[in-house]
Amino acid sequence: MSGASKLRLDWIACNGYGVCGLAAPDLIALDDWGYPVIEDGPVPPGLTAQAEKAINDCPMLALSWEADDGAGGGRLGRLRLRGS
Repeated sequence: MSGASKLRLDWIACNGYGVCGLAAPDLIALDDWGYPVIEDGPVPPGLTAQAEKAINDCPMLALSWEADDGAGGGRLGRLRLRGS
């Protein structure tokens, strides 16, 4: 994903498995119940790979990219790869 973007969490889809926190420990903290705590704002360039891993590893598809300006409002850059 190029350009400034941030992680978008779909709270309704999230079940608090905590997989995202394991995939991106420098970007996503987990609360006492395993739900992600993500700071608002763009993902730092050095943490983009962790963010993509968290998006792809989420079993509930609750994480996605969102343009920093709020435009798009959807699953920008979703990289779900099945069977590979």
